[in-house]
Amino acid sequence: MRRLRRMRILVIHPDDEERATLVAHLKRIGCQVDMVWPAPDSLPDYADVVLFLLGPNRDANTVSWMANAGDIARIAIISFETPEILNALERLHVHGVLSKPIRIFGVLAALTTAIGLARHEATLRTRVRSLDETLKARRKIEQAVALLSESKGIDEQSAYKRLRDKSQNSQRSIGEIADAIIAANDV
Repeated sequence: MRRLRRMRILVIHPDDEERATLVAHLKRIGCQVDMVWPAPDSLPDYADVVLFLLGPNRDANTVSWMANAGDIARIAIISFETPEILNALERLHVHGVLSKPIRIFGVLAALTTAIGLARHEATLRTRVRSLDETLKARRKIEQAVALLSESKGIDEQSAYKRLRDKSQNSQRSIGEIADAIIAANDV
């Protein structure tokens, strides 16, 4: 609950009784809430969570930028489960769904689940970037190991150990050390 009190929530919903009920409940939880209607052209930088209306008469393209909204938790508010709505939910990568008419029950569960999923996705994206960098560096590391093995007359396992030890001792990535060895050999 303490974590929720720090959340900045943007509610994209027409100004009506349902929005008022939702906003009042979010404020009771302790969230900082802003409201907007219609949907903005882009997401404000401050938002941690977005709750947005997605209906059959609404063009999902008006919030299509939400699919690339990074680490922001996205909760759709829907009235119907038509194939178009379900496709839009998938395309917009939502983390949670509230159904209309909006009731207080379920908002907290949807909010905590969506925030947890968004954080998990962010962790996975960071891990994927790290693995991508590792894979890119792997070819250079293999080249540096071959150069060390040849120039020092040692086997590849020993050459890799030297490379790894140098990386740890200098507090630089093994890819940077491999780049330096390759550059020194090109001279």
